[in-house]
Amino acid sequence: MNVSRQFLKDFAYIANRYGWTPEDVEQAKADTRANPGLVNYWTVLADAHRNGYEQTAENRFIRLTDWCRQNGLADPFSNEEAMQ
Repeated sequence: MNVSRQFLKDFAYIANRYGWTPEDVEQAKADTRANPGLVNYWTVLADAHRNGYEQTAENRFIRLTDWCRQNGLADPFSNEEAMQ
């Protein structure tokens, strides 16, 4: 699977942000190869976090999709990016 440099940066950002172990990283890579739609998910998740996305009690643990919709970001579950 060919991915962009930006995706690699986004994936590394998410892995670091969530404190993934090397095993977690390998599992996420395998999952992404098996489901290319995850490329868009990781990219949008990274973008959302960079723009302030957090799940907290104050925001009633807002779901990523809802946060993205409210903040003008792409749908994390759209496969458009993966299909390009």
